[in-house]
Amino acid sequence: MSAGTLGIKGVAQESAVHSRPRMRAGYTSISAGTMDKLVAAIAADAFNVPLKDVRAGVHDQSGQVSVSLAVPLVLRLAAELNGRSETNGGTVFERAASGRQRVTQGIEVLAGSTVGRVDVRFTGIHEPDPRNAGRVQ
Repeated sequence: MSAGTLGIKGVAQESAVHSRPRMRAGYTSISAGTMDKLVAAIAADAFNVPLKDVRAGVHDQSGQVSVSLAVPLVLRLAAELNGRSETNGGTVFERAASGRQRVTQGIEVLAGSTVGRVDVRFTGIHEPDPRNAGRVQ
């Protein structure tokens, strides 16, 4: 710490020149396996299913990310719906569209990549355990 960075009562103060992040020479790369796992984690969150049940594949499609997902469909038990006729989340196609949008946004925010396509394939049924509702997994 230089003598000019200490302010009143020992609090560090930076000038406007030092407040910008410093750029360092070098590069950052994300391996294909890491990108697959990142996308799987984003999809698990988007579709509200356990990460172990998600399979994700990431491919380059003319400079954009193309994603293939295989996830189970979340269904609540009929007793949980309390006799309501709603399907708790919309139709299967509405759920896929919502999940697709959340996955796209997550990839763009976390990886900084432009997403061109997200294919969703539902591979089974996931019934959340009501005893674990609200628990951190």
